Amino acid sequence: MTDNKTDYFRTFCKISKAFGTTYKKEELLDIIVQSAIDSMDGKAACLFLADREADTFVSVAQKGLSENYLHANSVSARKTVEEILKTGYLAIRDATTDPRMQHHEAKKAEGIASILDVPVIVNDKLIGVLALYTGTPRDFSQDETDFLSALAEQGGMAIQNTRLL
Repeated sequence: MTDNKTDYFRTFCKISKAFGTTYKKEELLDIIVQSAIDSMDGKAACLFLADREADTFVSVAQKGLSENYLHANSVSARKTVEEILKTGYLAIRDATTDPRMQHHEAKKAEGIASILDVPVIVNDKLIGVLALYTGTPRDFSQDETDFLSALAEQGGMAIQNTRLL
């Protein structure tokens, strides 16, 4: 457990340094999603922002997911947001069968087993979701959930800061 916490700390140092050296939102968000994969031994990660008019989430930064998967699988905002607002996160052990998930076959074809979704919040308003995907079934620990939530908070700050510039 100490090793994970040390990795998490190093990741936050890296992200903090990036905040001080770049103002490019895309670069900061890419660092956040790559950090989620590297620190949490994930297969892929994606930061989605809400498209309220279409009631979906749109990918703004991702690593490890095919374009076919992203374009073929719009993510319904309503169902995901309800669960995240209820519990603070959405942890799915088997994304290929869980009834809370959509597009089971596409997830199986992409090699996705488990998913952890956490909210991206700016000014007390949910604006998106940071998702971590694994290639093997996994029960996410509280430390992992807290860490991904902290990364999502960093993503929200990156978005907010670039809006202010």
